[in-house]
Amino acid sequence: MTVKEMIDVVLSREGLYRNIANPFATSDLIVQENIRIMNELIDDIILKNSLSDLLRLCEFNTYKQWASGDSIELNEVRYSGKYRYKCLFAGTSTDDPAGLGLKPGDTGTGSDSIVWECMGDWNQYPFKELADDCAGIDTGTMMNMNQRLPMQALNMHQWMVMKASSVQVGTTGLFNIRDKSIYIFPGLADGTQIQFLYYTELPVIASDGTRKHKFDNSTDTTVIPEQILMLGTMYRYLKDKDIGNWAEVEKEYYETLRDYESRGQAPQHIDLAGGALRDASNYSDGNWDIR
Repeated sequence: MTVKEMIDVVLSREGLYRNIANPFATSDLIVQENIRIMNELIDDIILKNSLSDLLRLCEFNTYKQWASGDSIELNEVRYSGKYRYKCLFAGTSTDDPAGLGLKPGDTGTGSDSIVWECMGDWNQYPFKELADDCAGIDTGTMMNMNQRLPMQALNMHQWMVMKASSVQVGTTGLFNIRDKSIYIFPGLADGTQIQFLYYTELPVIASDGTRKHKFDNSTDTTVIPEQILMLGTMYRYLKDKDIGNWAEVEKEYYETLRDYESRGQAPQHIDLAGGALRDASNYSDGNWDIR
């Protein structure tokens, strides 16, 4: 359904009128308020990140380590020491960017004339650099595609324990989510292919296929189930005005939302094999500078 068709249904069920030629061109305050409520509902649904309809696939390769004599492309990212660096001037690299003494946000030029920008921690992969519409990650979907095995998410307690203890490198990789970034624990080879599912913050689709955050054209569609948006808009409008059977519509909305949420959830199970940490190996202590 287009947003025009949804607005028609909403207005009809609210007991008002329907078949507005262009909801976004009319100055009618009731129509504009329903559009505003529908767009606010999109914000709430994105923030909750519970609908599988919002999931999209992302694929990236882990950063390569800097090595003397490598040919570096423009905007290519390499890590050295405790930071990662973006190349702002392509060429053959012979001067280690770690030797420039840069801090995150700084730029500097090596003796090989290559300009580097310090991007931050070497094991950090910001959401926006991986997928610019990423609102959150489904941590259970992180996969090491080189080994065709799942990676394991660590909570903050586990991450800090890992930092303070002897280095354990899982065969599939360990990671932590914070600061709207993925932090990967040492152990994955340079250029390891990673895939995961993330929740998009651009659930609206224009007629030309462009993704965007909110409805602003009558022909827009969305990946969010239309029934959820229509019921949510109706109950919020009726409740704000304290008219009609808003309590019944509110109940129907939350029941429908829970139904859609449950459709995207697999049944819970216990991994008796011990998960990705089962095959972890112990290595001697080292200065890994894990953030």
